[in-house]
Amino acid sequence: MKESDIRRLREHYEKLLDEGTHGYFEPDELDMIAESYEQEMAYRKALQVVSHGLELYSSNEMLMLRKARCLLLLGRIEDAVKELASITERNIEYYFASAECALMQEDIDAAMEAFNHIISDADCVIEDCIDILDVCADYDRTELLDNITPRVEKKFDHVSPYLRELAMLYEEKEEDDKAIDLYNKVLDIDPYSTDDWFSLAKVYARRKEYNKAIDACDFALAIEGNDESIVAFKGYCYYDQGDYREAVEQFEIFLQCTSDKAVAYELIAEAYGRMEKHEQAIEYLLKAVEINDSSHDLYYQLAVNHYYMGEVDEAISYLRKAVACDDSDDEAHVFMGELLMQQEAYEEAYIHLLRTELAPVIDTVPASALADVCIHLQRYDEAVKVLELLLEQDPYEPHYLFDIILCYLQLGDYQTAAEWVAHSDNISHDPEKLSSLDDSSRKTWNYIKERIDELRNILSVYLDRKL
Repeated sequence: MKESDIRRLREHYEKLLDEGTHGYFEPDELDMIAESYEQEMAYRKALQVVSHGLELYSSNEMLMLRKARCLLLLGRIEDAVKELASITERNIEYYFASAECALMQEDIDAAMEAFNHIISDADCVIEDCIDILDVCADYDRTELLDNITPRVEKKFDHVSPYLRELAMLYEEKEEDDKAIDLYNKVLDIDPYSTDDWFSLAKVYARRKEYNKAIDACDFALAIEGNDESIVAFKGYCYYDQGDYREAVEQFEIFLQCTSDKAVAYELIAEAYGRMEKHEQAIEYLLKAVEINDSSHDLYYQLAVNHYYMGEVDEAISYLRKAVACDDSDDEAHVFMGELLMQQEAYEEAYIHLLRTELAPVIDTVPASALADVCIHLQRYDEAVKVLELLLEQDPYEPHYLFDIILCYLQLGDYQTAAEWVAHSDNISHDPEKLSSLDDSSRKTWNYIKERIDELRNILSVYLDRKL
């Protein structure tokens, strides 16, 4: 029956139900109505339909089986088992319901017995075996498939669909060795399956076995020609293993076979950027922008490449375009804030750096920039909050220690400033802590220590005691 016919049938049933009457329905019609509710996960309504049906057709085993399924889906396992016990026709659907009941009761032997009945049934088709696979996955009992799979392989000549689904299941579980073995089995049966070569390539790539992934892509491309998804993926493999020159060549092939030229240009630009060939990266990014001038990511990448070329003004200009396209792009805001701070545009830098995520674990570069900007703008109360977080992550950084002492001094909190001076003294007189620093950091410590001593002298005046 067509879906539209089932919908009309259900509407008629619901109308009669609202009127408090029951019209005449055949058992198979009631079963289809219940199934439609079941598909919508309206299990109680489905149970109501089959219960009414069994009042009319008390010995109808099709409705009894449907009722058992509804009870099972509602978690009423004991009731489902009782309903199944009264069914005499033990078909494939019956054994599926029995297997699920057994799995819910963690009776693995009973579940395996039910699965074996399904596979042995003369009406069993490969799709039924795939359903067994799905049931095992749903109940997280995939170890049962180690015993089930050999039986499936023995029963069917064309077992590839089952093995393919099993490989995909192991991919989801990140059991890549098993997935690879299964894809190779499928390819032994059908070596001209492009999809399976591509699936195998993706598993190898996830394992970072890029040469094997590239070989699998080559087999797929030998069959299919320039399939753009496979061509692009092969480029990603070269890119991810750091072979950026080969990646550029592959993405150039992708450019010729895809209709999405902007993506191809962007990929080529990324590879050139990795090779520090920023002029070529900018060239391709501009081609991408000609096609898609509303991509904040393209403008961000243009800014990055100009920055690495020392062209800070151009970088800021493209970051302005990035945030104009997407004001929620916090990364672009923070990057622009860092660059504006370098240009001493502190007021504007402050606005953008406020997007810095001040979580317990923070990115120290933008947070440090925000602290510096707050100090320049005499927002000392805000600066100390950032500096305290920075010092939690890097307690020996002398610049942070100097800045936090300075801020508390400016805030007039001389006692807290003195406590931080004492803290810095503890570090500077601890050979073990200083030995963990490299030569450059130790030199910085000596320089900053002199500046802290200057602050110490100022504090001694305010506190009227020697520090």
